[in-house]
This record gives sequence, structure tokens and C-alpha cells, in this order.
Amino acid sequence: MEDMQALFSPRSVALVGIPRSFKIGTLFLMGLQDQGFSGPIYPVNPNADEIEGLRSYPSLSDLPDPVDMVIVMVPKDHVMPVLEECGKKNVKSVILYTSGFGESGDSEGLADQERVKEIARKGGFRILGPNCMGVHSSSAGLAFFPQMPRESGSLALISQSGSLCNLLMKAFEPRKLFFRHAVSYGNACDVDLPELLEWMGGQPDIRVLCAYTEGLRDGRSLARALESIAGRKPLIMWKVGRTQAGQRAAASHTGSLSGDEALWKSLFQQYGVLDVSDLEEMTDLAMAMHHLPWEGQGRIVLVSGPGGPVVSAADAAERWGLTMATLEERTRERLAATLPATGTSYRNPVDVGLSATFELNLYLDTLQTLTEDRNVDAIVILGGGISEETNQVYQEGMARIAKTTDKAVIAVAYPGFVQRLEDWLEPLCGAGIPVYPTPERALRAYARMRQFIEFRDNRAGATTL
Repeated sequence: MEDMQALFSPRSVALVGIPRSFKIGTLFLMGLQDQGFSGPIYPVNPNADEIEGLRSYPSLSDLPDPVDMVIVMVPKDHVMPVLEECGKKNVKSVILYTSGFGESGDSEGLADQERVKEIARKGGFRILGPNCMGVHSSSAGLAFFPQMPRESGSLALISQSGSLCNLLMKAFEPRKLFFRHAVSYGNACDVDLPELLEWMGGQPDIRVLCAYTEGLRDGRSLARALESIAGRKPLIMWKVGRTQAGQRAAASHTGSLSGDEALWKSLFQQYGVLDVSDLEEMTDLAMAMHHLPWEGQGRIVLVSGPGGPVVSAADAAERWGLTMATLEERTRERLAATLPATGTSYRNPVDVGLSATFELNLYLDTLQTLTEDRNVDAIVILGGGISEETNQVYQEGMARIAKTTDKAVIAVAYPGFVQRLEDWLEPLCGAGIPVYPTPERALRAYARMRQFIEFRDNRAGATTL
């Protein structure tokens, strides 16, 4: 575990094989510069004296000082000598971007990958890859692409795919979801998913873990890692390669053994892993886990102006096993005094009527009243104004009320009812209000969050017996 620290907080970085002109390898250097990496950066290219304003060196042995991390992007035929040089230079960690190893599926590629692992062991350094992008950590000034999020948060991301790692970070950013660390680990000849999970799970500043994996080679190590975090921190895992076509794709992408789906499901159930099946579901659940309070009993109330969507939402609530709150008598009396006498409902679901689109105080006064009901833990509200100006008033009102309550407030920006979901994300997610395009997605995310809380509480209860 101590060795892992070198991957996430190096004091200096060398880039071996960085191209002289703008190519994909240049992005590693641009990423470090964009994040403001504070330590020395050493380009290594025998055919260049200077790259991007930095002095370039012919080889690692020519560097004037020790180096903690080396990013290797040389052609495959040159990888082994560079790794041998890393050992002689007492490098602590290596990110091996070069591909053409285990994912090739042929005996030569597999043998070469084993040799990479053996050189790393003898050289005394840890290695990510081959075939990976490496580490993003804003707190350490690390990134594998420029223009990546600079804000450091309380989430962690472990992804076998480098491109998906980048896509997830970009999708999470407008939802005010930021990662303390994100890592792409590729073929995992040395550092693999279980070790990353265990290390991330032990970091006190990480609250929620997200993982994308195509498979692994050591199921027992994964079980031990899951045991170490089970019930302590939520793990949202997107496991692909569940079909025959997916298994073939995983084998050609990172050389992973996908394994039996029933075994994975059993493992997830035993250790309380939140299993998701796509980027949408992972994003939805991460929003709920990060923005919403974990306290309470999970009793929800639905609020809407449009009638049809709220009926569908009530179906979804029951389908996901959520409890519809029974409103207090004083709450119903206050709602009756606030809402129009016709076309509305004071029970749960609460129908504020279509006129609320023009009279936004009907939404906001209803929300304020529900936050004061002792029988309510979460409020899912579907609505909005009729223009950008009225939507801004609506969003500001919701944000103001959410900051005064310890209850979960969840917004639904229904397609057609609002113009652009993106316009709702920053003002509401910034106030701790996750935003979903449909009530079904909102309720699914909240229900899955409650599943983790129930698992955590049951596990804690069993431990004390």
C-alpha cells in the first residue's frame, strides 16, 4: 500500500518517448502543465533538444536528478530497455502507455507482458498498464489530458479503459462531481483493480468509489478488497464483458478474462456493490450518493405540476421498493391554504397544478412546507417555469430552500417541459440538488442509494451481535 503512494503523488515526472511535434503523446505533457504540476518535468527524446519549452534529454540516465514517475510511450520494441533503465534510475512508479502486449492475445504479447512485470519487480517500481493512460489527481497536479477538471473532490474513479475514464470525468464535471483520484490501469500486469480498490478505500478523503472493469485474473484478491470496503464506502461498479460479444471485445481491448456473470452478481450481492450497466446509470447513482444526505428512513414525497409523469413516478417508487411518505395533518392543511382549490392534490403525490408554471411560488411554497414535515425524508419535484427568467427564479428558490434543510431534495427537468437539462445542472447540483431528466431515473438512483445504506446498517448490526 505504501508503494501505491508513488503513483498518486510523485515529486517529479519524466516522459520517455514524447514526440517532438504535436501527437497523442504530447497530451501527457500538456496535461501536467495544464494542471500546474509543481515538480520537475523531464521530456526524454534523443532526437530533440527542447519540447514545449522544456529541455529534452537523450535518455533517463542523462537526467540530472532522481525521478519518481516515468511515463513510457516508446514503441513496443523499445519498452524493455527503458524499463531496465527505470530500475537503474531507482524510479518509484511507471505508467506504460504503449500497447501491443497481453491484449493482442498471442503468445508473444502475453510473454512480453510477463517480462514487463518481472522487470518491474526486479527494478523495485510499481507499474500501471501496459495499454493505459495513467493517473489524474488535481491535488498532485497530475492529468493525462489537458483541459481536465482542476477541482479535487471526494470521489474516486478506477477505470480499465483510458478513454472511458476521460468521458466519465467530463460527464461528472457539470454535475459538480469531482474526483480526488482517477486512474486508468489498462492490462494490469502489476497494479490491478483489487489493489486500487483497497488503496482508494483506505483514503480518508474519498467518500464514494466508482469503477469500470472488463475483468481480472485473481478473484480472491478482489473478494479481499471488497471485504475491506464493504459497508464503509459505497462502490459503484460498471462491469462489462457479460455477453459473448462483450467478452471477445474485452479480451482484445485489455486482454481481460471477463468471467461468469452469475459469479460477479453473487460477489456484488455479498459485499454490497452497487452494480450498474451503463454510463447513464453510473452518473445518476453517483449524483445521489454524493449530493444527498444518507440519514433518514427513505420516505419520499412526489411533487409535480404535470399529471401524467407523476403517476408514472408513483409506479416507479413502488417498483423500486421506496416508501411513500404519509404527510402530517398540519402539512396537508398548509398545502390546502397554499394551492388552488381545483386541479390540485394535497396528499402524496402532491399535485400543484399546471398554473404553477406561471406562479412559481406554488412550487416553492410547497417545497418549503414539505421540508418541515417530520414524516418526509426526500422530496422529488418535477416542474419549472415557462422561460429562462422564470426557470432561474425557480432554480434559485429551490437552491435557497435546499440549503436550509437536512432532507434530500431531488429535481426532475422533464424533456419538453424544460429546454435543456444542461442549464439546470450547475445551479442545482451546486446547491446539492441532483437533477434527472425523468422521475423514474431519479427514483432508481435514490432507491439504489438506500440499498447501500440498508446494507451498511445491516452489516454494522451483524458485527455488533
